[in-house]
Amino acid sequence: PLAPAPLTAAHVARVEAHPLDFGDESRLGAALEGCDVLYCTYWIRFALAGDTHEAAADRVAGLFRLARAAGVRRVVFTSHTQATEDSPYPYIAGKARAAAALRAAGLPSYAIARPCGVFGDTAGESILMNNAAWVLRRAPLFLLAGDGLHRFQPIHVQDFADLLMELGGLDSGAPGPDAQERDACGPDAPTASELFQHLARAVGSRVLVAAPGFLSTQAVTKLTKPIDWLTGDVMLDADDLDLLCSGLTVANEPDDPAIAGRRSLLKWLDDAGPALGAEYVSSVARYYGR
Repeated sequence: PLAPAPLTAAHVARVEAHPLDFGDESRLGAALEGCDVLYCTYWIRFALAGDTHEAAADRVAGLFRLARAAGVRRVVFTSHTQATEDSPYPYIAGKARAAAALRAAGLPSYAIARPCGVFGDTAGESILMNNAAWVLRRAPLFLLAGDGLHRFQPIHVQDFADLLMELGGLDSGAPGPDAQERDACGPDAPTASELFQHLARAVGSRVLVAAPGFLSTQAVTKLTKPIDWLTGDVMLDADDLDLLCSGLTVANEPDDPAIAGRRSLLKWLDDAGPALGAEYVSSVARYYGR
């Protein structure tokens, strides 16, 4: 649940939960009755078992239609930075398609947050950073695709929650403008080389972080396959790495004054470094229950 301060177990127990069953529109629509603000953070990371990001966008569009029919006053959707429907990356194109469906849904008001990644407070909330640290602690060499100059501008989870509350009007008691679209990015946008060299120092690793320039994203993905076999996870698939190397993981509007006031990724790595990578966190287990 979103809240301006940490919640106790008693607070959480008061939250009414309903299954997110897209196949039962009647039940899903009934669950939305009486809802003022709907936060939609649903998405899929992997296209597994025949599922697709296009299908995920269709499910989200159906949820927006149900929200309108139930009288929801405002919907806040988490999209992605630099998302366009003609993107060659299915993850991004699907996010853009879902955002377009929200704009066209006929709701009284809506807001779209555009993150490209989330970090902090725990390893489970920082899977990318934690699992990269896990490798950095154990490998003598950490290879990057391309030239290592692509940038990444994630947001701290607490800053993300603050932004979502603002976009939903939960901090003021009233929804904001009828249509809002904001970047959910932090102040740091290091290159891949800068990021992983900093992370290596933060965890106390002497590993060599190198971007030789000739390694494709497919080659680097294949190099991680033994980790998948060991952990039963998908640490990094080709779509993940293509996206991270695409130039799309930075703010649409870098001059947004709110960005500068958020938590620093690099400082957080320094603070969290001793705990990062102590254990591997499985994305498949966390998000797909496998």
